[in-house]
Amino acid sequence: MNVDTAANKVGELWLSKRQPLRAGDSEWNSFIQFVGLTHLREVRTIDSAWNSCLEADFPLRTLDELWARENEGMLPFTTPNEYYLLFTDASGMNGSLAHSRLTLLGYDLSDETWTSSLLNCGRWQGALEPIAQRTGENGLVSLEDAMLALSLLPEAWDGDPHSYVTVWALFEVTPPQDSW
Repeated sequence: MNVDTAANKVGELWLSKRQPLRAGDSEWNSFIQFVGLTHLREVRTIDSAWNSCLEADFPLRTLDELWARENEGMLPFTTPNEYYLLFTDASGMNGSLAHSRLTLLGYDLSDETWTSSLLNCGRWQGALEPIAQRTGENGLVSLEDAMLALSLLPEAWDGDPHSYVTVWALFEVTPPQDSW
C-alpha cells in the first residue's frame, strides 16, 4: 500500500521501528536552525526525514494484531535508541488508544506523503508561531493545538500542499519489562 492511499484510511494503525533525532546528534544543529524550536531535546514524528525509519511502516487493524506480532517474535526490542512508533489518524476510531504499554507522545500534522508540516516545512510564523512554541520537548503538540493548526494552516500557508494535513496521534510501544 502506498503512502498516498494509506494516509486516507481512517481507523488504521501504523507501526514502524524508529530512531529519534536527539540533541547532540550530528544533524541536530541544522534541524534546530530549520525549525527554530530551541527548546526541543529530541524529535518524535511521523516524518522519516527527522525520525529515521529502521523498519518500514506497516498497517495494523487492531491492537491485538500488534501484540500477536510481538508474540511471534516480529517486534524485537534491540536498543534503547530505537523504539516502535504506533500512529493513527487522531479523528478516527483509534485516535485515543489506551493500553499500559502505549505511551502517548503527542500529535503531529502531515500531508498525504507523511511529511510533517510541524517539523519538516520550516518555521511556523504568524498565527502558527504560538502553537510551535508550545510544542513539547519531543516536537509534538497537544490535540487542542493540533486541531487549531489544522484550521489555520491553509490560510497561513496560502494553500500550499503541506497545509492540507491529517492530525496523527503518536504512541510509543514500550518494551515488555523483561526485554532489556
